[in-house]
Amino acid sequence: MADRTAHAPRDRTAAARAAFVEVLREIFDGVAVLGGLAGALHSGAAAEGRAPASGELAALRPTVLARLAAPGGILAGTGVIAAPDVLADRSRWLEWWRLPHDRKGEPSPLSVDLDPYSVGGYEYPAAEWFEIPRRTGQKAVVGPYVDYAGTDEYILTFAAPVLSEAGFFGVAAADVRATDLERAALPLLHATGPGTLLVNPSGRVLASNTPAVVAGSLAPPGHPAGDALPSGEVWRECAGLPWRLLGAE
Repeated sequence: MADRTAHAPRDRTAAARAAFVEVLREIFDGVAVLGGLAGALHSGAAAEGRAPASGELAALRPTVLARLAAPGGILAGTGVIAAPDVLADRSRWLEWWRLPHDRKGEPSPLSVDLDPYSVGGYEYPAAEWFEIPRRTGQKAVVGPYVDYAGTDEYILTFAAPVLSEAGFFGVAAADVRATDLERAALPLLHATGPGTLLVNPSGRVLASNTPAVVAGSLAPPGHPAGDALPSGEVWRECAGLPWRLLGAE
């Protein structure tokens, strides 16, 4: 009985880590599905000797809406963002839908100014979540950051390049509000120990179970070092990862 009791906290921590990594895996899996659909659309149009039109991206909509409606999901928005001038009829285009902040009500399309010559235009090609996958051909997790040009929310963006035989089409991505990510991480933090922080590679706090450190701040200097979350397919070739647990007692 004593041995089982000693191992119980360790087992709870391992289970909590696995559960949190599964949340992240599901986000990336959804992004990969959208990327595959968009890539197939791009390849199909190229085989016909043409560029796809923006209206053809509506074929992704049922999958986008299904991802947002997934039970227990934490996505704030998801979709595909076309690279400049890759479409036949639009210089720039987003097939992107988002949920209200309270996650109640129906999803709505993101409405932004896509005119590259407008002062208030949404210059998404320069955003890290677009530029890193375009430049490296790899996945990226960016944030938390305030999306001033898009949703005006404090979010993290999970993104992957959309590649096909015809080349780079754009980026498939998903947004998670920072508050929802922290809520999903709390069971892991509580199982690990009091005063635990989840931080990104730059030391920015993603989640905390102590009021002394708030999400979005930098981890305090000298905070006890901890382990990286388990490696695997989720973390492979992905900028912005791995995340680490700090201060576990």
